[in-house]
Amino acid sequence: MIARSFRRFWADTSAAVAFETVLILPLLIWAFVGSFVFFDAFRTYNTSVKATYSVADLISRQRSWIYSHDIEGYANILTHIIRDTPPVRMRVTQIGMVNGNYQVDWSHGVNGAARLFTTTLPQVEEHLPLMGNGERIVLVETTVAYDPPFDLGLTNIDFQNFTLVRPRYAGQVPFDDEEDAPSS
Repeated sequence: MIARSFRRFWADTSAAVAFETVLILPLLIWAFVGSFVFFDAFRTYNTSVKATYSVADLISRQRSWIYSHDIEGYANILTHIIRDTPPVRMRVTQIGMVNGNYQVDWSHGVNGAARLFTTTLPQVEEHLPLMGNGERIVLVETTVAYDPPFDLGLTNIDFQNFTLVRPRYAGQVPFDDEEDAPSS
């Protein structure tokens, strides 16, 4: 009697679909939300790289003086392009080659990014290209904080972009950090 009841219970498949749904549905939801989180992180990273290249290109094409409020405006544009992020930290630095040594001509940081000085240049020197004496490059560094919308094992990430460009139309990009500089 017990053996027959057990065989009947074992052969009964009337609740198999409900049982499988209870087992598989959480995994499907986790996979769907996880793919959303990883895609969103990739979108943020990819957009931050492209936006950094765009800002570097804009700065390299400057023919007239660039002011600190211009760089702050570029950082605001970056924050707007890379949506759903806190303000982008950005540092723009012009580096020249003088007598075989790198030298910082000027640097400006936005949203908490520290300025770069000739004494602190060794922290980025390995990324700098070989340059001729008197040549200059503009370094645009951005840091985009990414906070995933769901906690699925992906922690807060800072996407750091490092872009080097040569001034396009002149030997250098002139910079003035004066507070009373005219608005463009």
